[in-house]
Amino acid sequence: MTTLPQISLAKLSSDKTRVEEQQCLRMACEEYGFFYLIEHGIPKEQIAQAIDASRRFFALPQTTKELYGHASQDVYPATARGYIPLHGEMLHPEAGPDPKEMFDLGIEKQGDRRPFAGITRLPDDVLAPGFARSLLALQATVLNEVVPQLGGALADLLDMEKGWFRRHFSPPTVLQRVIRYPSTGGTAGKHTDGGFFTLLLQEELPTRSLQVWFRERWTPVPSLPDSLVVNLGDMLQALSDDRFKSTPHQVVHSGPAERISLPFFIYPDVDARLTSRHGNHTFSVAEMMLRNFESVWEKGNGGGRALELE
Repeated sequence: MTTLPQISLAKLSSDKTRVEEQQCLRMACEEYGFFYLIEHGIPKEQIAQAIDASRRFFALPQTTKELYGHASQDVYPATARGYIPLHGEMLHPEAGPDPKEMFDLGIEKQGDRRPFAGITRLPDDVLAPGFARSLLALQATVLNEVVPQLGGALADLLDMEKGWFRRHFSPPTVLQRVIRYPSTGGTAGKHTDGGFFTLLLQEELPTRSLQVWFRERWTPVPSLPDSLVVNLGDMLQALSDDRFKSTPHQVVHSGPAERISLPFFIYPDVDARLTSRHGNHTFSVAEMMLRNFESVWEKGNGGGRALELE
């Protein structure tokens, strides 16, 4: 693999090109579990604003950032929202705690006390100019312009009944993350993602920090201008009766500049209980998400199927 397949969201959304592009999407899901999403409709300026505001937040004094840590968040689990310092998360026990710092948020809904819901305690615009504002604006664009179209196309490939995606993703559960990888040494241990799919928005840097496990080796993935990187999660692999791949990946950042990335982890409605087309897998979304968070934050066993990865 010299590069990932490219899938056009515009073609998936057009009656004239949908069928042909869905066949390309099927191939990407079955053979790679990763692809570039092009013609996705998210303004480049909006991504740049969120990255710039995130960089300013991470440059704040450590004591200021830690005011927004897990202990300050009134959500369940508390580890789903807020600031995480360097070495605060471990995605694979063999690698140890990851040298990266992060901020997590989600769909902000006052009074929603379900797991992975509610309101994130975010810094205001005086302390962190543009941080909350740009991230929530980007979230709205992703949820309106990308998730329904791409998610619907993936659901069609699962051969689910008509209306399945709308019924189980209205709204979806979203874990939105901002990550800063320090220069010459930021990493994220090898893991799989637990959800339906992940959208990765990132800086276009010459260093190929993201690595994908493909044909028994780690393959660096270059940045493709004006694209998102999409990877499939463990829930989608299960719902496809293991036809589609939730591919292991890791980050090894060795560039001279820090790297900001903005992943969106997309899950079904947290209340959903889902069964694959052929009945091989049935799971509660909330239970599967909580098990994964317990593995990362309480048991130290890593993310997704990390323990299966030697």
